[in-house]
Amino acid sequence: MNKAVKIIIGVVVLVLLVWAVGTKSEPNEPEENTPIKIGIIAPLTGPVADYGEEIRKGVTAGASAAGIELVFEDDKCDPKEGVSAFKKLAEFDKVQFIIGPACGSSQEAIVPLLAGKEIMTVVPAAASSALYAQSGNNFFNIQYSLQDESKFVAEKMTALGYTKVALVSYGNAFSKAHADSFREHFAGTIAIDSVITDENTNLSTEVTKIKAAGVDAIYSPDISFFFAAGLTKLREQKVAVPVFSTYVVELPAVREVVADVMYSYPAEIADTEAAVFGLSKRAAELLSQAVLECKGVYSCVHDKLTTSGLFDPNGVYHRGIILKQIKNGVPTVITS
Repeated sequence: MNKAVKIIIGVVVLVLLVWAVGTKSEPNEPEENTPIKIGIIAPLTGPVADYGEEIRKGVTAGASAAGIELVFEDDKCDPKEGVSAFKKLAEFDKVQFIIGPACGSSQEAIVPLLAGKEIMTVVPAAASSALYAQSGNNFFNIQYSLQDESKFVAEKMTALGYTKVALVSYGNAFSKAHADSFREHFAGTIAIDSVITDENTNLSTEVTKIKAAGVDAIYSPDISFFFAAGLTKLREQKVAVPVFSTYVVELPAVREVVADVMYSYPAEIADTEAAVFGLSKRAAELLSQAVLECKGVYSCVHDKLTTSGLFDPNGVYHRGIILKQIKNGVPTVITS
Protein backbone atom coordinates (compact mmCIF):
# COMPACT_ATOMS: atom_id res chain seq x y z
CA MET A 1 0.00 0.00 0.00
CA ASN A 2 1.60 3.27 -1.09
CA LYS A 3 1.69 6.45 0.92
CA ALA A 4 -1.09 8.22 -1.06
CA VAL A 5 -3.56 5.37 -0.48
CA LYS A 6 -2.80 5.38 3.26
CA ILE A 7 -3.50 9.12 3.42
CA ILE A 8 -6.83 8.72 1.59
CA ILE A 9 -7.91 5.87 3.91
CA GLY A 10 -6.94 7.94 6.95
CA VAL A 11 -8.98 10.90 5.77
CA VAL A 12 -12.01 8.68 5.08
CA VAL A 13 -11.79 7.11 8.56
CA LEU A 14 -11.51 10.55 10.19
CA VAL A 15 -14.54 11.84 8.27
CA LEU A 16 -16.59 8.80 9.29
CA LEU A 17 -15.62 9.26 12.95
CA VAL A 18 -16.60 12.93 12.88
CA TRP A 19 -19.91 12.06 11.20
CA ALA A 20 -20.67 9.35 13.75
CA VAL A 21 -20.03 11.66 16.69
CA GLY A 22 -22.01 14.53 15.14
CA THR A 23 -25.07 12.42 14.32
CA LYS A 24 -25.19 10.33 17.47
CA SER A 25 -28.03 12.50 18.77
CA GLU A 26 -29.75 15.78 17.90
CA PRO A 27 -28.54 18.75 20.00
CA ASN A 28 -31.83 19.01 21.89
CA GLU A 29 -32.79 15.34 21.83
CA PRO A 30 -32.00 13.18 24.89
CA GLU A 31 -30.18 9.88 24.67
CA GLU A 32 -32.29 6.78 24.08
CA ASN A 33 -33.98 5.53 27.30
CA THR A 34 -32.94 8.66 29.23
CA PRO A 35 -35.93 10.26 31.04
CA ILE A 36 -36.79 13.78 29.89
CA LYS A 37 -36.77 16.27 32.74
CA ILE A 38 -39.67 18.60 33.48
CA GLY A 39 -39.00 21.19 36.17
CA ILE A 40 -41.61 22.46 38.61
CA ILE A 41 -41.39 25.79 40.44
CA ALA A 42 -43.91 25.99 43.29
CA PRO A 43 -44.22 27.39 46.84
CA LEU A 44 -43.42 24.15 48.67
CA THR A 45 -42.66 26.01 51.92
CA GLY A 46 -43.81 29.33 53.35
CA PRO A 47 -47.27 30.81 54.05
CA VAL A 48 -48.97 29.17 51.03
CA ALA A 49 -47.19 25.81 51.18
CA ASP A 50 -50.56 24.02 50.93
CA TYR A 51 -50.91 25.67 47.51
CA GLY A 52 -47.55 24.23 46.50
CA GLU A 53 -48.46 20.80 47.82
CA GLU A 54 -51.58 20.75 45.66
CA ILE A 55 -49.41 21.67 42.67
CA ARG A 56 -47.03 18.83 43.51
CA LYS A 57 -49.90 16.33 43.72
CA GLY A 58 -51.51 17.55 40.50
CA VAL A 59 -48.28 17.54 38.49
CA THR A 60 -47.35 14.09 39.78
CA ALA A 61 -50.76 12.75 38.74
CA GLY A 62 -50.61 14.38 35.32
CA ALA A 63 -47.04 13.47 34.38
CA SER A 64 -47.07 9.84 35.50
CA ALA A 65 -46.06 8.39 32.11
CA ALA A 66 -42.79 6.54 31.77
CA GLY A 67 -39.98 8.60 30.28
CA ILE A 68 -40.58 11.75 32.37
CA GLU A 69 -38.49 12.83 35.36
CA LEU A 70 -39.93 15.57 37.58
CA VAL A 71 -37.54 18.02 39.25
CA PHE A 72 -39.16 20.17 41.97
CA GLU A 73 -37.83 23.54 43.13
CA ASP A 74 -39.27 25.73 45.89
CA ASP A 75 -39.81 29.46 45.28
CA LYS A 76 -41.74 30.22 48.50
CA CYS A 77 -43.80 32.69 46.41
CA ASP A 78 -40.75 34.97 46.50
CA PRO A 79 -39.38 36.47 43.26
CA LYS A 80 -35.72 36.10 44.28
CA GLU A 81 -36.30 32.46 45.18
CA GLY A 82 -38.16 32.05 41.89
CA VAL A 83 -35.15 33.30 39.93
CA SER A 84 -32.84 30.98 41.89
CA ALA A 85 -35.14 28.03 41.23
CA PHE A 86 -35.30 28.85 37.52
CA LYS A 87 -31.53 29.19 37.18
CA LYS A 88 -30.92 25.89 38.97
CA LEU A 89 -33.34 24.08 36.66
CA ALA A 90 -32.01 25.73 33.51
CA GLU A 91 -28.29 25.81 34.22
CA PHE A 92 -27.67 22.84 36.52
CA ASP A 93 -30.43 20.39 35.63
CA LYS A 94 -30.49 21.48 31.94
CA VAL A 95 -34.29 21.58 31.97
CA GLN A 96 -36.06 23.07 28.95
CA PHE A 97 -39.64 22.48 30.09
CA ILE A 98 -41.05 23.95 33.32
CA ILE A 99 -44.41 23.97 35.08
CA GLY A 100 -44.82 27.15 37.13
CA PRO A 101 -44.23 29.44 38.87
CA ALA A 102 -47.76 29.77 40.19
CA CYS A 103 -47.17 33.00 42.12
CA GLY A 104 -47.39 36.26 40.22
CA SER A 105 -44.23 37.82 41.65
CA SER A 106 -42.13 34.84 40.60
CA GLN A 107 -43.77 34.78 37.17
CA GLU A 108 -42.81 38.40 36.56
CA ALA A 109 -39.26 37.71 37.76
CA ILE A 110 -38.48 34.77 35.47
CA VAL A 111 -40.14 36.05 32.28
CA PRO A 112 -37.09 38.09 31.15
CA LEU A 113 -34.96 34.96 31.64
CA LEU A 114 -37.10 33.02 29.14
CA ALA A 115 -36.75 35.48 26.28
CA GLY A 116 -34.41 34.28 23.56
CA LYS A 117 -33.89 30.87 25.12
CA GLU A 118 -35.12 27.38 24.25
CA ILE A 119 -36.90 27.07 27.59
CA MET A 120 -40.66 27.23 28.06
CA THR A 121 -42.99 27.24 31.01
CA VAL A 122 -46.65 26.31 31.46
CA VAL A 123 -48.11 27.94 34.57
CA PRO A 124 -51.03 26.33 36.45
CA ALA A 125 -52.42 29.68 37.62
CA ALA A 126 -53.77 32.98 36.33
CA ALA A 127 -51.15 35.31 34.89
CA SER A 128 -50.92 38.59 33.02
CA SER A 129 -51.64 38.31 29.30
CA ALA A 130 -48.55 40.49 28.68
CA LEU A 131 -46.09 37.84 29.88
CA TYR A 132 -46.26 35.67 26.75
CA ALA A 133 -44.80 38.36 24.49
CA GLN A 134 -42.31 39.47 27.14
CA SER A 135 -41.03 35.89 27.41
CA GLY A 136 -40.40 35.58 23.69
CA ASN A 137 -43.53 33.39 23.38
CA ASN A 138 -42.20 30.89 25.96
CA PHE A 139 -44.81 31.49 28.69
CA PHE A 140 -48.07 29.53 28.50
CA ASN A 141 -50.92 29.93 30.98
CA ILE A 142 -53.26 26.99 31.64
CA GLN A 143 -55.85 29.01 33.61
CA TYR A 144 -56.83 32.45 32.24
CA SER A 145 -55.39 35.94 32.25
CA LEU A 146 -55.53 38.28 35.23
CA GLN A 147 -57.11 40.85 32.92
CA ASP A 148 -59.95 38.52 31.92
CA GLU A 149 -60.45 37.51 35.55
CA SER A 150 -61.00 41.08 36.78
CA LYS A 151 -63.08 41.88 33.72
CA PHE A 152 -65.32 38.96 34.70
CA VAL A 153 -65.62 40.23 38.30
CA ALA A 154 -66.38 43.78 37.14
CA GLU A 155 -69.12 42.56 34.81
CA LYS A 156 -70.61 40.26 37.47
CA MET A 157 -70.69 43.05 40.05
CA THR A 158 -72.44 45.30 37.53
CA ALA A 159 -74.93 42.56 36.64
CA LEU A 160 -75.68 42.01 40.34
CA GLY A 161 -76.61 45.69 40.68
CA TYR A 162 -73.57 47.18 42.43
CA THR A 163 -72.95 50.72 41.22
CA LYS A 164 -70.62 52.35 43.77
CA VAL A 165 -67.64 50.34 44.93
CA ALA A 166 -64.29 50.45 46.67
CA LEU A 167 -61.25 49.01 44.88
CA VAL A 168 -58.41 47.96 47.19
CA SER A 169 -55.25 46.78 45.45
CA TYR A 170 -51.57 46.44 46.33
CA GLY A 171 -48.35 47.75 44.83
CA ASN A 172 -47.30 44.62 42.97
CA ALA A 173 -47.57 43.57 39.33
CA PHE A 174 -50.24 40.93 40.05
CA SER A 175 -52.52 43.36 41.87
CA LYS A 176 -51.90 46.18 39.38
CA ALA A 177 -52.94 44.01 36.41
CA HIS A 178 -56.18 43.13 38.20
CA ALA A 179 -56.91 46.70 39.27
CA ASP A 180 -56.24 48.18 35.83
CA SER A 181 -58.61 45.70 34.21
CA PHE A 182 -61.30 46.29 36.82
CA ARG A 183 -61.12 50.06 36.34
CA GLU A 184 -61.51 49.59 32.60
CA HIS A 185 -64.52 47.28 32.76
CA PHE A 186 -66.57 48.26 35.82
CA ALA A 187 -69.63 50.17 34.62
CA GLY A 188 -70.35 51.95 37.91
CA THR A 189 -68.42 54.38 40.10
CA ILE A 190 -65.19 53.49 41.90
CA ALA A 191 -65.62 55.78 44.89
CA ILE A 192 -62.49 54.55 46.69
CA ASP A 193 -59.44 53.47 44.72
CA SER A 194 -56.72 52.53 47.22
CA VAL A 195 -53.31 51.18 46.21
CA ILE A 196 -51.50 49.89 49.29
CA THR A 197 -47.73 49.84 48.92
CA ASP A 198 -46.93 47.87 52.08
CA GLU A 199 -48.71 44.55 52.56
CA ASN A 200 -48.30 44.94 56.35
CA THR A 201 -50.26 48.19 56.43
CA ASN A 202 -52.93 48.41 59.11
CA LEU A 203 -56.17 48.58 57.17
CA SER A 204 -58.18 50.53 59.76
CA THR A 205 -57.62 53.85 57.99
CA GLU A 206 -58.58 52.37 54.60
CA VAL A 207 -61.74 50.86 56.06
CA THR A 208 -62.66 54.22 57.62
CA LYS A 209 -62.46 55.80 54.14
CA ILE A 210 -64.56 53.00 52.68
CA LYS A 211 -67.21 53.45 55.35
CA ALA A 212 -67.35 57.22 54.81
CA ALA A 213 -67.77 56.76 51.05
CA GLY A 214 -70.91 54.68 51.50
CA VAL A 215 -70.02 52.07 48.89
CA ASP A 216 -72.30 49.12 48.15
CA ALA A 217 -69.51 46.57 47.47
CA ILE A 218 -65.74 46.10 47.74
CA TYR A 219 -63.30 44.46 45.33
CA SER A 220 -59.85 43.38 46.50
CA PRO A 221 -58.09 40.98 44.12
CA ASP A 222 -55.00 40.49 46.30
CA ILE A 223 -54.88 37.92 49.12
CA SER A 224 -52.87 40.43 51.19
CA PHE A 225 -56.10 42.28 52.04
CA PHE A 226 -57.44 39.20 53.80
CA PHE A 227 -54.14 38.22 55.43
CA ALA A 228 -54.13 41.74 56.91
CA ALA A 229 -57.53 41.05 58.54
CA GLY A 230 -59.46 43.16 56.07
CA LEU A 231 -62.78 41.46 56.82
CA THR A 232 -62.22 41.80 60.56
CA LYS A 233 -61.59 45.54 60.17
CA LEU A 234 -64.78 45.88 58.12
CA ARG A 235 -66.83 44.12 60.80
CA GLU A 236 -65.26 46.24 63.54
CA GLN A 237 -66.44 49.38 61.79
CA LYS A 238 -69.79 47.81 60.88
CA VAL A 239 -69.23 47.97 57.12
CA ALA A 240 -71.67 45.26 56.00
CA VAL A 241 -71.28 45.23 52.21
CA PRO A 242 -70.36 42.29 49.92
CA VAL A 243 -66.67 41.69 49.29
CA PHE A 244 -65.43 40.32 45.97
CA SER A 245 -62.03 38.86 45.16
CA THR A 246 -60.31 36.37 42.90
CA TYR A 247 -59.58 32.67 42.87
CA VAL A 248 -56.75 33.11 45.42
CA VAL A 249 -59.23 33.11 48.31
CA GLU A 250 -60.11 29.44 47.84
CA LEU A 251 -56.78 28.24 49.23
CA PRO A 252 -57.48 26.21 52.39
CA ALA A 253 -54.97 28.27 54.38
CA VAL A 254 -57.08 31.44 54.07
CA ARG A 255 -60.66 30.17 54.18
CA GLU A 256 -61.02 31.20 57.82
CA VAL A 257 -60.43 34.85 56.88
CA VAL A 258 -62.56 35.03 53.73
CA ALA A 259 -66.04 34.12 55.00
CA ASP A 260 -68.81 35.00 52.50
CA VAL A 261 -66.36 36.50 49.99
CA MET A 262 -67.44 36.06 46.35
CA TYR A 263 -64.74 35.32 43.82
CA SER A 264 -63.85 34.28 40.29
CA TYR A 265 -63.03 30.62 39.68
CA PRO A 266 -61.79 28.58 36.68
CA ALA A 267 -64.48 26.63 34.85
CA GLU A 268 -64.08 23.16 33.30
CA ILE A 269 -62.50 21.72 36.46
CA ALA A 270 -63.75 18.25 37.43
CA ASP A 271 -66.15 18.31 40.39
CA THR A 272 -63.99 15.75 42.15
CA GLU A 273 -60.83 17.88 41.90
CA ALA A 274 -59.75 21.04 43.67
CA ALA A 275 -58.82 23.78 41.20
CA VAL A 276 -55.10 23.95 41.99
CA PHE A 277 -54.82 20.18 41.68
CA GLY A 278 -56.88 20.10 38.47
CA LEU A 279 -55.00 22.95 36.79
CA SER A 280 -51.62 21.48 37.72
CA LYS A 281 -52.67 18.06 36.49
CA ARG A 282 -53.83 19.51 33.17
CA ALA A 283 -50.59 21.45 32.73
CA ALA A 284 -48.57 18.29 33.40
CA GLU A 285 -50.68 16.16 31.07
CA LEU A 286 -50.43 18.63 28.22
CA LEU A 287 -46.71 19.32 28.57
CA SER A 288 -45.56 15.75 29.25
CA GLN A 289 -47.55 14.39 26.30
CA ALA A 290 -45.99 16.95 23.95
CA VAL A 291 -42.52 16.34 25.37
CA LEU A 292 -42.78 12.56 24.90
CA GLU A 293 -44.23 12.82 21.40
CA CYS A 294 -41.47 15.23 20.41
CA LYS A 295 -38.74 13.23 22.18
CA GLY A 296 -37.76 16.33 24.10
CA VAL A 297 -37.07 18.55 21.08
CA TYR A 298 -37.92 22.10 22.14
CA SER A 299 -39.05 23.42 18.73
CA CYS A 300 -41.43 20.49 18.28
CA VAL A 301 -42.95 20.90 21.76
CA HIS A 302 -43.38 24.64 21.24
CA ASP A 303 -45.09 24.08 17.89
CA LYS A 304 -47.45 21.51 19.39
CA LEU A 305 -48.62 23.93 22.07
CA THR A 306 -48.98 26.94 19.77
CA THR A 307 -50.89 25.01 17.10
CA SER A 308 -53.04 22.96 19.49
CA GLY A 309 -55.93 25.43 19.37
CA LEU A 310 -55.99 25.41 23.18
CA PHE A 311 -54.28 28.80 23.63
CA ASP A 312 -55.08 32.30 22.42
CA PRO A 313 -52.45 34.57 20.75
CA ASN A 314 -51.22 35.59 24.23
CA GLY A 315 -50.50 32.01 25.26
CA VAL A 316 -53.59 31.92 27.50
CA TYR A 317 -55.69 28.75 27.68
CA HIS A 318 -59.28 29.02 26.43
CA ARG A 319 -61.16 28.57 29.72
CA GLY A 320 -64.41 29.88 31.14
CA ILE A 321 -64.84 31.63 34.50
CA ILE A 322 -67.56 31.17 37.11
CA LEU A 323 -68.45 32.94 40.36
CA LYS A 324 -68.21 31.20 43.74
CA GLN A 325 -68.58 32.14 47.38
CA ILE A 326 -67.13 30.85 50.66
CA LYS A 327 -70.15 29.77 52.74
CA ASN A 328 -69.54 28.23 56.15
CA GLY A 329 -65.96 27.59 55.10
CA VAL A 330 -67.03 25.73 51.94
CA PRO A 331 -66.57 27.01 48.35
CA THR A 332 -69.97 27.14 46.66
CA VAL A 333 -70.94 28.01 43.07
CA ILE A 334 -73.41 30.90 43.10
CA THR A 335 -73.73 31.66 39.38
CA SER A 336 -72.11 30.72 36.09
